[in-house]
Amino acid sequence: MRAMDTVMDLRIWVVGAIVISLLIDPLGIDSSTLIIIALMIQMTLSLDGLTISKSDFTEHGGGLIMSVLLCYVVNTLVTLLFGLIYIQSNPEIWHGWVMLASMPCAISVVTAAILVRGNVGAAVMGVTATYLAGVILTPLISLMLLGDAVDPLEILRYIVLFIVIPVILSRPLKYLHLTRNMKVPVINFMMALMVFLSVNANHGYIMDNVSFVLTVAVVVIARIAVLHLVTRFIVRRIGFGRDTTTVYLVIGVWKNTGLSVSMAMILLAPEAVIPCFLSIIFESLWFSMVTRQRGSDIPTETASQTS
Repeated sequence: MRAMDTVMDLRIWVVGAIVISLLIDPLGIDSSTLIIIALMIQMTLSLDGLTISKSDFTEHGGGLIMSVLLCYVVNTLVTLLFGLIYIQSNPEIWHGWVMLASMPCAISVVTAAILVRGNVGAAVMGVTATYLAGVILTPLISLMLLGDAVDPLEILRYIVLFIVIPVILSRPLKYLHLTRNMKVPVINFMMALMVFLSVNANHGYIMDNVSFVLTVAVVVIARIAVLHLVTRFIVRRIGFGRDTTTVYLVIGVWKNTGLSVSMAMILLAPEAVIPCFLSIIFESLWFSMVTRQRGSDIPTETASQTS
């Protein structure tokens, strides 16, 4: 395998991050803040060179509504259904599922479009729609389901900062003319760093509760499998173009798990982060498989137009 193939393969980064994080003792650092910084770097790079034009609204206007429905109806409801398993037996774990369910989609939706040479315009529009909706829906969902367990205004502050700062920072990046081969390895490293920090910060809990963490991991994997099948069915039934299929699939499956990890660490009990950091691990692996499998499906003509 060539060196470039290695650094472009997210699975290698994620597996390596998990192994290293479990082999070393907790670092005792402010992991939640570092995860937010990594997320902002990832989002800034993903937004580099991307703009929204009138033609995007014309071409992907329907996708705006579909993106919100996939993220905040399909994904949120499925996530909450799996989380209900813990609502009586372990309320702290339930709170983590609620935090995950309330998140907008992952910024890696844009990364997916870049990786498979799909329709980046559709990805940008979809991400924009879910984050604008998230400004209202994320605090609202948390308030309805968590009540006094978390301050919805604090969640709103993190969501706004996470959107505004990367948008501002991404503007000057266009003058650097960064290529895909430059950006993707850094994006992969940021993802690996988030996995490492979230697992290492919970090293002690994982080692003391291995069997319980493994059962939550099974539930997390089942959730991803159900979301994949349901979202793929919806996308195919509606008949989106081949260059947008992966985009909407990722919107429907991948919540912003990195942000949910940070916010669970900051705002909730320590156990609440368990379903969040397990989701970031398995969703990252799912993402790497989906984008690798579908990259060759995009017609050459479409790829040349969107690369």
